[in-house]
Amino acid sequence: MIRAAGACADPLYLTELLDHADAAELAARREWRTLLHYRPAAGGKRVVSDADDSRFFLAPTGKTDPHAELAATLRAFFSADWVGGDPQPAQCAFIARYRWLKAELNFDDRRLPPHDCARFQQWFGELNAETATLVFASAYLNNPASLFGHTLLRLDRRGQTEQTRLLAYAINYAADDTDSHVLTYALDGVAGGFKGRFDIQPYYQLVRAYSDLENRDLWEYRLNLSRSQLRRLLEHVWELRGIEFDYYFFRENCAWQLLTLLEAADPELRLSDEYRLWTLPADTIRLLARQPGLIGETTARPARGTHINRRYEALNASERRLARRLGKDAAVAAAPDFVRLAPERQALLLELALDERQQQRAGDAKPPESVAPPDALAHRLLMARNQLAVAAAPVAVEPYATRPETGHASRRIGVGIGQRDGAAFMELNARASYHDLLEPDAGYTPDARIELLNIAVRVYTDHSGLALARLTLLDITSLPPLNALTPRPAWRIHAGWEAIPRSDCRDCIAFDLSGGLGLAAETRWPWRTVWFALPGLEFDYSDEFFHDHRAGPALAVGALLQPTPAWKILAGATWLNSRWGETDTVSRVTLQQNLALGQDWSLRAEWRHQEGVDEVGLRLQVYF
Repeated sequence: MIRAAGACADPLYLTELLDHADAAELAARREWRTLLHYRPAAGGKRVVSDADDSRFFLAPTGKTDPHAELAATLRAFFSADWVGGDPQPAQCAFIARYRWLKAELNFDDRRLPPHDCARFQQWFGELNAETATLVFASAYLNNPASLFGHTLLRLDRRGQTEQTRLLAYAINYAADDTDSHVLTYALDGVAGGFKGRFDIQPYYQLVRAYSDLENRDLWEYRLNLSRSQLRRLLEHVWELRGIEFDYYFFRENCAWQLLTLLEAADPELRLSDEYRLWTLPADTIRLLARQPGLIGETTARPARGTHINRRYEALNASERRLARRLGKDAAVAAAPDFVRLAPERQALLLELALDERQQQRAGDAKPPESVAPPDALAHRLLMARNQLAVAAAPVAVEPYATRPETGHASRRIGVGIGQRDGAAFMELNARASYHDLLEPDAGYTPDARIELLNIAVRVYTDHSGLALARLTLLDITSLPPLNALTPRPAWRIHAGWEAIPRSDCRDCIAFDLSGGLGLAAETRWPWRTVWFALPGLEFDYSDEFFHDHRAGPALAVGALLQPTPAWKILAGATWLNSRWGETDTVSRVTLQQNLALGQDWSLRAEWRHQEGVDEVGLRLQVYF
């Protein structure tokens, strides 16, 4: 039961508290600014809150006026009126504000009687949180909102064990895109067209979505928060329930909002100040790792698909054939070549077939109200497994996506020299984010490229002035090696301006929109090599072309070699059979290598033969 404070509150006491708050300049304190999510506005002379929900503010000008919001908050504490995203009296709706102001102003409970806030106490007790763990889900290339990974916060319960941690609750910030149209999805995400909300849900539900369905490896980082810091974080999360924020893919996203939560828990942290234009989850993990003593034990949770593929990789050729047959027919468990295997190898194959079957079933889209029919094949596989009273042969399962803080930073600048068609040049290039195929895999999804805003400008020695060499808006490539057990296609999409050098126009460029869908395969001799072929379509636009464009079917083939973890070589060729606009057959051949000199330094060399023009270049790249 909530006790009404307003009936017994001393109105003269409010005036005293307002005067004391002004004298102490509480509205300018870091603690108050973090609880209201204030940050400097354009120009730096004012502040504005990230919250975009009027229910989060008690003053009409609270979004931009910390002083007015603090005064209105103190007034609301003397009232029993219901406010906030989950309406209740202000002392309970904004309990973190109340606790902080009470500590700073030493509230007299006789003149400002406190509320019981029984609903908060019940919620807080159900969470039963002792520690908090930051969870990073690796990149998922099939969803634009998850291209750069995702972060969430798990609340670990008292007495929790390795076996029961899935039952903990988690704080997840995500966009509500239920009403989004496929054609406007990307625009809404970039322009803040979605609403973001904090949500508290069981951790196992998020693991099922990210790890089991989307096959995203998880990394769990225990945070060394004090008991008071953890309580303050939870009190603030209580205040944010139901409150809406404008959601932006690149800035005010899951990573940004979790940083602001940690700042509310510990105002001495200044994490969000590091990000002005965009906030990527992997970058925030690297930032947190640099904070002395903040991160404790780190644990990997490989995805279900990782478990399946790692065990499949550990099989010999005959065992792989049996595993594939088991996934279609449980009677294979009685076949002579299966029975001849050691019992622990039989158990391994049966468990592998069961997991692969469950993954297939989990990925089948069904209406929420539907009931899945019994899986006869899975039942027979399980019966066969139960007849083996031995443990399966052990297989080490490591995530494919390694710890993000071990990788290079996502932003990059470079300076280089080169020669095109006999003319020497100096080049300056910069990339907003994220990772390309030639860079070391540590911290990133292997055999994948995601690049945004990659620009290169040049100065040729035979004339003055800058020339645009390329401007990539978006380039995504995924080259998962073909796996007979769980096959996935390779694909790519590219949008941006690329060079189209000609005999009479050395610096000509054209807007290129292209994509392809194909296959990739892996070999291990003499080095790990990924071979790929991606048939697709290409459209180029430039006033240099007949009718200003050329378009038609295209083919990209190549090989990505990795002699050492720090050294990669990419050889590739593309053909365009332009059938519309300027009709022609265009070929391009490239040979590139990248040598990592350290975590955030690399040396890159390139050779290109494009439309009859040769080009070579060498550049030094720095990541930050």
